[in-house]
Amino acid sequence: MKTINFEGLTPPQQRCLTVIQSVGIYELRALARVFGESSPTTLRRNEQIEYIMNVIISGKDLKPIPLRQGRPYKELSNIEPILEELSEITGKDYTLKKNQEKAKSYGKIFNFKQIEQKTVEQKLFPITVKGIVMANPDKTLYVLGENSIPVLVKNFDKVRPFDYIVGTAVVMNESKEYILDVIDTINFVNYLSYEPKNVTFTKSLPSQGVKVGKSEIKLGGRYVLNQSKLTESAIKTLLTTLKKNKVISIALASNVMYEDSVALSNMGFDNIFMLKYDDEPSAYDDKVNLLIESVKRLQAVGLNVAVFVHDVVTIAQTLDAFNKNSPKSYYNHADETTTQIKEIVMLATSNVENSTTLFVTNEDGDSSDPLYATCIAKVSTKISL
Repeated sequence: MKTINFEGLTPPQQRCLTVIQSVGIYELRALARVFGESSPTTLRRNEQIEYIMNVIISGKDLKPIPLRQGRPYKELSNIEPILEELSEITGKDYTLKKNQEKAKSYGKIFNFKQIEQKTVEQKLFPITVKGIVMANPDKTLYVLGENSIPVLVKNFDKVRPFDYIVGTAVVMNESKEYILDVIDTINFVNYLSYEPKNVTFTKSLPSQGVKVGKSEIKLGGRYVLNQSKLTESAIKTLLTTLKKNKVISIALASNVMYEDSVALSNMGFDNIFMLKYDDEPSAYDDKVNLLIESVKRLQAVGLNVAVFVHDVVTIAQTLDAFNKNSPKSYYNHADETTTQIKEIVMLATSNVENSTTLFVTNEDGDSSDPLYATCIAKVSTKISL
């Protein structure tokens, strides 16, 4: 890297240099890593300073730091005040919150082999497809069919990532890989009449109400239910009412055993994200991220949605296990966990085109969790069905 002529620095750059020269060796190494140096321990002190200053002078944005095993986030967190000071001087955001973020995950990557048109035309071994469209890094689209078989999605102009589709797939080559053949519905609308669109988002106060038992629910609001499970009869009554009002119901249920999955499937939800009892923490992260993006997609095409979340405390604790290298926030959970739970809460919204209503179950002990008490209970209305 080219040596800096320290005499030609602007006043802000000189202030940055003074800050960087004042820090200890461990903080300097951490700073160099934040600014993009992959092996800061191999550089001498002056080389580390020159590296950091070159990045500051260039004005380039920092790339997210890859989280490494054995390199906990909190090892870097003690330099946050230094990064904040550099950010204030330069007007750029060098803080860890921006530059330590992990890419969201949604599922596996599937690489498909060549399509054999003659095989496709035979329509062999058809399977049902019912799920959310996802994109590989190379932008190929796929969806999981029966028994979690990956299905290539191609030649359907209306399909976008995170659309919910129902259809049929057939074998497309000798490797018995599948390709989507027919789409019946997309985002719960008949495919032939469906037109992709992006709704202009203009927030408004919830106004449309629906009556369920003795309670009135404002579509677009946030509610804490007096139910501990999503399989209770009162929930089924609520789902029936929402369906009559053309509201799509999506469930996120944690700690699901087999018998729970059967009961949930018979409740009448339009889509269910089941976090099974034996799922790894990474599966929780995938499905929570996928839920958020799929609801945002339904919002973007102008549909009314209701999101039901069962046992959010267990979800948060499991996400903590996935984000184990992150510091705990003031809500007693990992920073990433807090962000994800807040994203779910903020799905609830009302605008001139549509609404998204949030329902969260309540169990004994939930209120003792700071994240639940502060970020959910305090911003929601408690209702009895």
